[in-house]
Amino acid sequence: MGRALLSAFLHDLLDNLLLYLTSQTKPHRYLRKIKDKLLTLDALVDDAEQMQFSQGDKAQQVKVWLIELHHVVYHLEELLRQWQQVNTTTTKSLLLQLKVFSTAKRPDMDIKVQTRDAIESLEALVRKKDVLGLTGSATTLKESLQGLASSSDVVHSYFYGKYPKDCFYERYEEVMSILKIMLSTSESENEEYVKVINIVGKPGAGKTTLTDVIYFNHDVRESFEPRARVSMHSEANFKFMAKKILEAVTEQFVSENDFSVLRKRLKRTFAGKKFLLVLDDIKIEDISYDWNMLLDSLESAARGSVIILISTPCDDEPNLFGPPASHTVHLDSLSMESAWGIFLGHASSGQMDLTEHEELAAAGKEIVNRLGNLPLAAKMIGSLFQDKLHLDQWVEILMSKFLHAGDVNISIPSFLVLCYLDLPAQIKRCFAYLSLFPKGYQFNKNKVVLLWMAEGFLKETNGKSMEDIGDEYFGYLIMRSFLEPYGSGGSFTMHNLVHDLATYVFGESYKHHLSYSGNPRDFGLSFLLKHGKSLRTILPIPLQFERAPRRVDLMLKVMMLNPDVLRVFSLSHYDITSLPTTIGKLIHLCFLDLSNTPLQTLPDSICDLHNLQILLLTNCTKLTSLPKRICDLISLRYLDIRGSSVQEMPWEMHKLTSLRTLRDFIVSNTGPGLRDLAGLSNLKTLSISKLQNVASAKDASDCKLIEKRSLDNLMLQWNSGIPGYEEDETEVLQDLKPHKHLKKLSIEYYSGARFPNWLGDPSYQALQSVALRHCQNCTSLPTLGLLPLLKDLYIEGFSKVSSIGLEFYGEMTASQVPFQSLESLQFCDMLEWKKWNIPEGIEFPCLIKLCIIRCPKLVKGLPKQLDSLKKLEIFRCYDLVASLPKVSSTCELLVQECNETLMRNVAKSPSQASSRRVSFSEELDITRKSYSSFLDSHLVSEIEENSHEARMEIDSTGSRSPLGSSSSDTTWTPKLEETSSSMLSHQVEADIPKITQASTLPLTDTPTTVKEETFQKEDLDDGRSSFEIFKVSSVSQLKSLPLKLHTLKIEGCESLEALPDDLLGGITTLRELYLISCSSLRSLPSLGFVATLYIRNCRRLEDLSSLESRKQLDFLQHLFIGSSCNSLTTLTLDLLLELKILCVWDCPNLQSVNVTRDFKGDLASLESLEIRDCPRLRSFPDGGLHAPNLGSIFISNCKNLNKLPDAMNSLRSLKTLFLHRCPEIESLPRGGLSPSLIVLSIAYCDKLIPQKDWRLDSLESLNRFELEGGCMGMDSFPEDNLLPCNINSLRISTMQSLKKLNHKGFQHLNALQTLEIHGCDVLQSLPDEGLPSSLSNLCVQECPLLTPRLKPKRGKEWHKVAHIPHIQIDYQLLSAH
Repeated sequence: MGRALLSAFLHDLLDNLLLYLTSQTKPHRYLRKIKDKLLTLDALVDDAEQMQFSQGDKAQQVKVWLIELHHVVYHLEELLRQWQQVNTTTTKSLLLQLKVFSTAKRPDMDIKVQTRDAIESLEALVRKKDVLGLTGSATTLKESLQGLASSSDVVHSYFYGKYPKDCFYERYEEVMSILKIMLSTSESENEEYVKVINIVGKPGAGKTTLTDVIYFNHDVRESFEPRARVSMHSEANFKFMAKKILEAVTEQFVSENDFSVLRKRLKRTFAGKKFLLVLDDIKIEDISYDWNMLLDSLESAARGSVIILISTPCDDEPNLFGPPASHTVHLDSLSMESAWGIFLGHASSGQMDLTEHEELAAAGKEIVNRLGNLPLAAKMIGSLFQDKLHLDQWVEILMSKFLHAGDVNISIPSFLVLCYLDLPAQIKRCFAYLSLFPKGYQFNKNKVVLLWMAEGFLKETNGKSMEDIGDEYFGYLIMRSFLEPYGSGGSFTMHNLVHDLATYVFGESYKHHLSYSGNPRDFGLSFLLKHGKSLRTILPIPLQFERAPRRVDLMLKVMMLNPDVLRVFSLSHYDITSLPTTIGKLIHLCFLDLSNTPLQTLPDSICDLHNLQILLLTNCTKLTSLPKRICDLISLRYLDIRGSSVQEMPWEMHKLTSLRTLRDFIVSNTGPGLRDLAGLSNLKTLSISKLQNVASAKDASDCKLIEKRSLDNLMLQWNSGIPGYEEDETEVLQDLKPHKHLKKLSIEYYSGARFPNWLGDPSYQALQSVALRHCQNCTSLPTLGLLPLLKDLYIEGFSKVSSIGLEFYGEMTASQVPFQSLESLQFCDMLEWKKWNIPEGIEFPCLIKLCIIRCPKLVKGLPKQLDSLKKLEIFRCYDLVASLPKVSSTCELLVQECNETLMRNVAKSPSQASSRRVSFSEELDITRKSYSSFLDSHLVSEIEENSHEARMEIDSTGSRSPLGSSSSDTTWTPKLEETSSSMLSHQVEADIPKITQASTLPLTDTPTTVKEETFQKEDLDDGRSSFEIFKVSSVSQLKSLPLKLHTLKIEGCESLEALPDDLLGGITTLRELYLISCSSLRSLPSLGFVATLYIRNCRRLEDLSSLESRKQLDFLQHLFIGSSCNSLTTLTLDLLLELKILCVWDCPNLQSVNVTRDFKGDLASLESLEIRDCPRLRSFPDGGLHAPNLGSIFISNCKNLNKLPDAMNSLRSLKTLFLHRCPEIESLPRGGLSPSLIVLSIAYCDKLIPQKDWRLDSLESLNRFELEGGCMGMDSFPEDNLLPCNINSLRISTMQSLKKLNHKGFQHLNALQTLEIHGCDVLQSLPDEGLPSSLSNLCVQECPLLTPRLKPKRGKEWHKVAHIPHIQIDYQLLSAH
């Protein structure tokens, strides 16, 4: 266990006291006595800290004892400062010193009396030790924290390590149950206008994570608008709830307080809209009446709107209730396998791979079992073990009483207490301090570290700066899961239960550290009068949509109640234009935040704050200058003036020798030049702006960047190019050469034609991140491939670069690999870039993320193979026709608004992962993924930052796309068996060609149009480049449709029964028609030249056969019918001769897909066919589908279908066939399947058992075969010569009768590389003769009889697989060698 939190405070006090005592020739006996008592108490606090959590009567008494001790320590710190101040401000005798009056707490007594009282308090606390049963620790040494990782390294491991931490486990049934409730439609008038779904579970059960999965689900996002989340985390009334709902939906501050007014506004806001609200952790007294009133206010919304409640059982608070719900979903514990997966991911780290330590793994499984399989418990306890490498440490925790629920006397789970007790004391203190921020707060790492530093929590040790130590502490809290990256890792959040723990252990520190949101009225005037003189911290915390606090006069008075005490003071977001001169009396102030205020001037007295370390003036847009005496701030370490109107720096800036961060230094024609930076040798972060004002290259060299060994982060910014100065800027940049210890470099708006040689020099061995933006005159990129540690490279806006070639990589020796460490490579807005010439053999061995954004002329040259890639994003690259690189099956692929050929290739490629996302429209992103992809990504990751200052804040290793909106905090990392089942994804939807790029339009009654982007003519085959998109959400909008219209989307028009037949007649340019959630619509108009028809949630719509003539369908190429057309019983394909893509789902009465009797031709255009969730479908055309270009068939959940189309062997273009959950199909067609078939997937077709007469062995193109579920009675697989010898990948899953694998069926499979076996309960052995020697990947999971026999080197079956390079057994990656 770590030392107690209070020991950190005690040791700081003892260190300062000893320092003072050694400086005095005759220190007062009182001070020596204080030292002795503090040492005694320091030996007791470790035991006391544990006892405060224990069961029994004394626990609360011990908690009070700790609080009293903490208050005494605070008071002694103030007294010691007064002793020090008296000693340094007078040369009179000690007797005279003792007559100096204090302003700290008791102005009627001198320091001597106060010190004597403090000693008495300490003695009283010592005397209580026997009554409380406290025992002294054997050691009271301060803990040494060596070897901690930086926060950037921890975040990188969190996302990209061997065991990524951002996983969502199990909950499949709960997710599908909730989605079914939310997305189901009913014609019944009794259906609720608002469905209320209550997700109930114990704390830590994963309720919020589950809700994230629902909230960001693609179908949910498409079905509900608006969507909003409201979290209050405390008892609330409905007035407050109504305000928060309005603020979340409108994204504006709501000032109304009258509930009736708020209800009226709710009605107006939600009128006619199908909304989704998530209300998190809301508990309310006397609920029923007001809740019904709130629901009444929402009944103006569209039928089928949803409210999701996230709640915890209120057994311990009988007076509090959650709102009543019409549907309740209870979250139970996870399965042992899923809980173990979470534990394994968090327990394994760079120091230790748990799968290689069997004894530790066994102890870990026992621990997981005791935790009750709660996700939060598995994560927190797993993280506890990351830096514990010895079995005795694991056993000690296994035996801890805090591992058992019910062994603590508070509502906080015992496993959290155990995790907290293990923290070192210095980090406990930093963690507890975070309780000053509200639940749900998004922490900025830099801001938190600055606060810790100002509070005195960080001490420079072993040559490390306070900033670096704080960064490591923050990273340790992430590693231990007390903090989690939010989105891409730019900010961090804390679980509510963890926040409760921090609040508890910080005790009554609120009496010394005041934080609040909104106005100071939150804590009351009486609080200020009682505790104002003890306040060390005044920290307003602006929350989203809240207006800035108004009572600045009150806070300025509080500031002066005891100016000797205050260390942290913030007026951020206050409406204040000036500060009083009395601010100069805050002699111990270390942190002053005036950011985001209309401040116009700073008083000269601010320069008297000789202890000030941090001064934040960010976004003070009316501040035009800094005080002339700012150089007197001798302790200043952090100065940030970004976003202000300061035009030049004050003179003598070189005297601020303590500066570590300067953002930014503004170069002007009249103020000090760059030479003033020469004396700032301790700078770690520096941004310099307006470099076009540098008079000469000599001025640049005078700042001596090359001598600043500590400089880690450098940003250089010019104003957008000034003609005629290009050569001067080249010379200036040459002489701004930094020291070779630099880690991050950003250059913006540089107008030179070339970069200096130092940029890219391999001697910069520490350089990890380079960002080059808007260097308009450069015709080539600098040579960066030789930088040995470069991890993150961002290139944007090089408008004259047309080719990237060998100059980018550099000249290599035989042993060198260019970009050997590069993990993230992003190109953006390279408008003239056409070719990417990659030298042979260069494959970016470590690349994790590749993004190419808005490079419209790029044609070819992508890397061929990127084995490490986890994300590939291509956006608006209209000419790109290059083959995509070969990537792993877990790579997330996003391709949007690109060349149609490229997008088709992506969609059809069988090698892509289930996380593939090919989006052809924001309005219609019809890419369905397997269950692993409930969390979708943003269209474009946060490549595009709003300002250069944000770029310098975010660590390069955290450059990762968020998985949803800002609310999303997790990414799904698919498990191997899900990854390998990538072809179970909705193939047809991924094959949809580029339809449109439709911007999301506001749902108003005013017609809204959006001009579409101009595309290259060769990219399109429909001549649509100048046409418009129009979205209709009310019937009135149909009266004034634009004549020049390409896309029409009609959505949510519940009262619309019919569209006039001539509605579209005059719009000859219309190519796409979307009809969504028009529940009363019965008939279609004449379609004219419409090529794409998408119908969803239109149950009453008639089937297509009622259209007056075939000519209305002659132009239709893409048809999607989902949850619509209840009268549709037959689909006649020869009425749709131009149709390329047919997708039908959830049509309950569809019985047949047919052709007319006299039709003798081919369905020559048909390329993709999908039918799912059609329970009455029975038949296909007699004689089969004569579709020579049909490439993909997907049939799923058609319970009455008893046979497939005939003559499937004649479908010469068929590449993929998916047949899932069709229990009545007994055999494949006579003649077998298409010889061009590459992927065959059969799942849960109970009567289908693979047989030789399927003629699979003749399918020379078959690459992957998947067999899952069903096959009842099949005890051996595969038959001799059942499979073709060229098959590459085989998956066998959920075969309940399978007892053995047939060696004769495997012996000829010489090309087999991947074998997956999952959920075969009675399979207990592999073939005695072994598996094919070609096998390189083996995955065996949830086979209870087989997996124990595959233990490395000891299992009875291990010798049969020992030759296989990559093995995964029950989610553990094993090494066969």
